[in-house]
Amino acid sequence: MGEDVIIGKGKHRYSFRRDWAKLPRGWSFGSDGTGPRPPQTAVQGAVAANGDVFVLARAEHPVTVFDAEGNFITSWGEGRFSPFVHGITIAPDGKIWITDSGTHMLSEHLPDGTLLRTLGTADFPAPTFWGNPFNMPTGLAFAANGDMFVSDGYGNRRVHCFAPDLARKYSWGEPGPGPGQFAIVHYIEIDTKDRVYIADREYDRIQLFNRDGSHIADWTGFDQPSDLAFGKRSIVVGGRDGLSIWSLDRKLLIRWGRDVAGPESLNIHGVWLDAEENIFLAHFDRTVSKLTRLS
Repeated sequence: MGEDVIIGKGKHRYSFRRDWAKLPRGWSFGSDGTGPRPPQTAVQGAVAANGDVFVLARAEHPVTVFDAEGNFITSWGEGRFSPFVHGITIAPDGKIWITDSGTHMLSEHLPDGTLLRTLGTADFPAPTFWGNPFNMPTGLAFAANGDMFVSDGYGNRRVHCFAPDLARKYSWGEPGPGPGQFAIVHYIEIDTKDRVYIADREYDRIQLFNRDGSHIADWTGFDQPSDLAFGKRSIVVGGRDGLSIWSLDRKLLIRWGRDVAGPESLNIHGVWLDAEENIFLAHFDRTVSKLTRLS
């Protein structure tokens, strides 16, 4: 267990705790990097309506569940996902969706891990860059009407919209540096106005779109942004350059470099929030941390 470090100022003061999640003895969120590639580590998380914190990792125990204090509750998914599992999303109805880049599919589960349905065909990728789903998808976000938007991903450069019954409605995106083009469609989020945000990580930007795929803006000023999360009045972005908090109209409020609490302390792959807008982080060094709001 790490020691708390106070970071930030004014309305953005937090108690930062590394190694917040208390795994059972002998468990880990991945390997030390000597095993198979891609890096085996914690990748993303989400908080359920009851406050339980779900963490997805490329590890022996892929989905682990903790209470608000970081105490271990349970795990599931053992042997079910690939070593390149990538995204976890809690749907508005409380179901858990897992995006697996390695098997080229998504799966819907009850909170206890019971499999309900799948999207895509396991181990059968669409041709690279042809645009059809899926080739190494990375994440999932829900619009207000229940439509599902999938970031696809490493082997494609596309965003796909699916109806709640999983029928595909439309897609957009292609390789390249221009508007509506991507290097890697790394993660996806949707705000309360149904605007789609794409972490186009390798081009150091987040792209904004309307639901129909029309480009709104390129949001720059990042170094490999990996993930973002929405609060009621702010947006939290994590990446290779650390952690930053922005207003909803994308004005910078505060930024911490990745060494703010020690070397590589904020080298981030996944970001998510709870109902009190405390910040959770999945780090590339196989750590899950929590920033608890102090003001």
